[in-house]
Amino acid sequence: MSGRARSFGRLAAEYDRLRPGYPSEVLRPVVGTVVVDVGAGTGKLSTALARSGRRVVAVEPDPEMRSVLVGRGLPGVEVVDGAAERLPVDTGVASAVVYGQSWHWAEPVAAAAEARRVLVDDGLLLLLSNMPDVSVDWVRELNRLAGLPEELPDVTAFAVEGFTAGPVTRVPWDQSLAVDDLVALFSTFSRVSTREPADRERVLRSIRSCLAGHPATAGREVVAYPYVCVGLPYRRS
Repeated sequence: MSGRARSFGRLAAEYDRLRPGYPSEVLRPVVGTVVVDVGAGTGKLSTALARSGRRVVAVEPDPEMRSVLVGRGLPGVEVVDGAAERLPVDTGVASAVVYGQSWHWAEPVAAAAEARRVLVDDGLLLLLSNMPDVSVDWVRELNRLAGLPEELPDVTAFAVEGFTAGPVTRVPWDQSLAVDDLVALFSTFSRVSTREPADRERVLRSIRSCLAGHPATAGREVVAYPYVCVGLPYRRS
């Protein structure tokens, strides 16, 4: 894993408390009884996947993130050490392999081959990404201050070897956060958390100042932070 990828473990508790979950609409393509959640982190996506009574294999390489996930005690969720390129899952058993905010950390050719190996015929590979809705001006400004993208990418299905792409899903939704928690959320982003301490604190102060001064957020104790959740579905071909 890269340095940025390794930055999340030391923030596992804050990551779990502050990072968003996933709207149910993006999980509608997931059917069947066995789902593999790759890069499961602290279990945000595994929690949603397990609600339907499925068996979920939550694969997470970072021991600190995995510890938080185990501590959730989710019924039907098996937590295992592993990586996208080496899934500790038997061949041909999974109806779906799902990546929540984690495909970009994987080596795509090896990860695709492993997903194809563990999936049943016509199984689903689903790549999910929560992106701040930067069409909202104050959200765009927060991203600028944090060194994050200031434009919402026009996400289209890209080629994944051994799979056929399906229609892209885009679901607008929001997460209600206290102002202090919204500032702290930015401290869990790798482009902020990996900065030198003084620079990191400067960024977080500027974010707090923006929230205090913008007409849409000034004086509010709780802010609805808007996202667009994008789902890219692929079928094993």
